[in-house]
Amino acid sequence: MTDEELKNKFELVADHLATLAVNQQKADERLARLESIVTRLAEAALNRLDNVDEKISALVDSQLKTDENIRNLTAVVDKYFSEGRNGQS
Repeated sequence: MTDEELKNKFELVADHLATLAVNQQKADERLARLESIVTRLAEAALNRLDNVDEKISALVDSQLKTDENIRNLTAVVDKYFSEGRNGQS
């Protein structure tokens, strides 16, 4: 192999390495953007889950109050009908 052929091969290899370096840089930049997107999506999902937890807790509290109100109403209605059957007013 002549010096000229060797020089051409080295230039070709150098060009390929430069292209690979540029492509790797672009891939690294895309990966960094993707990581940022995934992080933001994960944070948004967690925030939504927190909101759902808060809403479920509020619903549980409301259900407990509703249950208590129904028990109280049932007691009043039972007393009303019980007294009505016994001839009391």
